[in-house]
Amino acid sequence: MTSLRLFRSFVLIVSIALLIGTPAILVSAAPHTGRLQEAGEPTPGGTLRMAISEEPDQLDPARTIELLAGQLMGNVLDALVYIGDDGLPHGWVAESWQIAPDGKVITFKIRPGIKFHDGTPLDAAAVKFGYDRILDPAMAAPYKEFLGTLQKVDAPDPATVAFTFSEPYAAFFVNGATIGIVSPAGVAQFGDDFGHNPIGSGPFKFREWQAGSKIVFERNPDYVNFREDDTNKGPAYVEALEYNVIPEAATQTAAFEAGELDLLDVPREDLARLSEDPDVEIVTLEKSNNLNFIEFANRPPFNNPSFRKAVSYSIDRQAIIDLAYVGNATVNQCPVPINNAAYDEALCAEHGYTFDQEKAKQMLAEAGWTDGDGNGIVEMEGKDLQVTLWSYAPYPTQSKTIEIMQADLNEVGIGTDIQVIEFGAMQPMLESGEIGFDYMRWTFSDQSILTQLFKTPGWTKQTSDPALDALLVKADTTVDPVARLEASRAAMVYVLDNAMIAPVISDWIQTATGQQVHNYHWDALVNERLNDVWLTS
Repeated sequence: MTSLRLFRSFVLIVSIALLIGTPAILVSAAPHTGRLQEAGEPTPGGTLRMAISEEPDQLDPARTIELLAGQLMGNVLDALVYIGDDGLPHGWVAESWQIAPDGKVITFKIRPGIKFHDGTPLDAAAVKFGYDRILDPAMAAPYKEFLGTLQKVDAPDPATVAFTFSEPYAAFFVNGATIGIVSPAGVAQFGDDFGHNPIGSGPFKFREWQAGSKIVFERNPDYVNFREDDTNKGPAYVEALEYNVIPEAATQTAAFEAGELDLLDVPREDLARLSEDPDVEIVTLEKSNNLNFIEFANRPPFNNPSFRKAVSYSIDRQAIIDLAYVGNATVNQCPVPINNAAYDEALCAEHGYTFDQEKAKQMLAEAGWTDGDGNGIVEMEGKDLQVTLWSYAPYPTQSKTIEIMQADLNEVGIGTDIQVIEFGAMQPMLESGEIGFDYMRWTFSDQSILTQLFKTPGWTKQTSDPALDALLVKADTTVDPVARLEASRAAMVYVLDNAMIAPVISDWIQTATGQQVHNYHWDALVNERLNDVWLTS
């Protein structure tokens, strides 16, 4: 099931170094399969019906970084490689690759005979075209930053495409080589509207987008699947995918229970009831690639490490899990998701923060904030501390979470209001520093999440720390996976010691499937593999 689980689609696991023969240290989000394919042949046909809370901005990898957009584009666009259950890259559109001894050039061989949905060839020139669009400064592609040190792409012949980097880029195979490949002819045909008329080579073709209503994809009858982690090697079993725009979670659940949807992202408040329904299976991934955290602007009082530590000590994470997530999340003291290779529970327990109101008050005092007049709110120079905690979109779980945080912060003397807005309006306010601190959620499995969050100027344009930058550069350019992991963990410790964010939880991924749905599962990057799903009446 696809919904707006987060706004970042970068779920990354492996490094270039894994292909050079050195030992690998990985934490993989192995797929969790729900109702397994039963004896007998899968039944072709039918429409797999799902709900989305809102529409994606568009379906063009050069113009969006939304998770929802990435999930939907995954039905239409295939990529050079995919990440397998072993955490390693495997050939998809690319059948093989070579890495230069200095790690600065990666050369892929493209499988022959692959065609886009419009009948044009998917060759090296098409691959180059897609990456050139993202690299083009005029495009201002939001994904460009995730291509790291990539300088140029060459296609010397139809079967060969070479990527050249200024420095080795450890995360390219998951940051870059998993980008969907678009049809150059399709981009020429639709121009700026290609994102509403995507053309790729994947198992499903774009059929229609009814604004405010639904987005529909239809089976690609000519599809050949080169992924070893999929059961189905040919065209999809279902005839179509239908994503229905249903903003309210309660309305989605009602539609699912009425048989109008086949899959449902389970609202926390409905989980217990649906779990008891014999005609429903709840598919759960506990070791998720989600990280929920509080982040801070670079201005008073948030630029004081002692204040940030006070916030971290103030938050009762277990209460958030029990009351907002109905038990379906895990406390996470690390600044990375639980399925991330850099995740280390013991290390983060040593350097992280637990719920401790007395320590929170101590940190506030170190920052110069004390409750001199006894009104319950700390003050400095006679002025009470009053801050606003921001979050995006009024989702029930999110709203309950920030209400709990508000109470926790007020309890230690941090006077706190809460404000909820749409993410699109929130982003520029984060970058300007207008938002002092906020509750955010990222989906990201590679160690380079630390770089994306904190390397100057940071994703909110509010970070500048040369010492941390040096640690992150070392992690990003270290090709040996053991050494890279050590470098990433050194950066992670620095982030925790300076309380640059306040990690809170990693929530679980849960989808309800009707009894008619078979073989629903995720891949190692927690992408749905709908090519494998089949339906019975």
